[in-house]
Amino acid sequence: MVQTASLLKNKVIALTRPAGQAEEAGQLIHARGGIPYYIPAIEIKPLNNTEHVKQFITELTTGTVDYVILMSTNGVKHLYEAAQNINQTDTLRTGLAKTFVIGVGPRTAQELETYNIHVDLIPEKYSSEGLLEALKDKDIKGKNIRIPRTTSATPTLNNQLANMGANVQEIHVYESNIPINEELKNKFHNDLINGQINAILFGSGLSAKNIFKMLTEKTPIQQIQKIITEKTTTVAIGPTTAQALKELNIKVDVTPKNYLFEEALNALEEHWKKTKQFTQTTL
Repeated sequence: MVQTASLLKNKVIALTRPAGQAEEAGQLIHARGGIPYYIPAIEIKPLNNTEHVKQFITELTTGTVDYVILMSTNGVKHLYEAAQNINQTDTLRTGLAKTFVIGVGPRTAQELETYNIHVDLIPEKYSSEGLLEALKDKDIKGKNIRIPRTTSATPTLNNQLANMGANVQEIHVYESNIPINEELKNKFHNDLINGQINAILFGSGLSAKNIFKMLTEKTPIQQIQKIITEKTTTVAIGPTTAQALKELNIKVDVTPKNYLFEEALNALEEHWKKTKQFTQTTL
């Protein structure tokens, strides 16, 4: 444990999760002697239009939905809040009891259980890839699948499920925007340029894309790519995030086998141990 703490001592690790959702991760970094750097790349907002949620709940109550997939705690929270706004939380819960509910990851499953919503399956790997692997053993051809999630989700998962023969529809329950805190964005840009950040942990493909949008408001993308590659260690929480970074021409240094933050820290330490990147940085 002493060795583990020394590997992160005074290392600055940027966290790109939305505001209010990175504190636990920051505590894990603190516990290992590191310095968490909060740079929210996504701002979560509920949608005012709940018509699509009404239609979804109607589908559930008629028993025409075969699978409901919740990809994140945000999807769970905003689905429930939308149902609450139209006074249909009990109807939502009753409808979900008639279908097969999948929670991608233990935190998502735990959030579902908080609202007394049953969980039928948690994929072994907490990602889109893990979800697809779990569904290979099931005959989803012709099945109706609904995915409550953000408006900004990429169509990759939808397309893959459709290729397996399923009828897939997203139920948009929140939107994911780029934060507008100019002071925070300026500080992050300057700290990155000046080599004050040792590692950036990207929690999603959207966070990677948004970080680049934020940074390229001030500096050409080629220069940002060069700085990140040369001055930081890039950590992708999973393969989908890694692919998004590769599409941005960023070399991914670390991807944990299990797509959890603590596992990402373990993998980061192993990477630094192998590459002997032990220079200390303080802001």
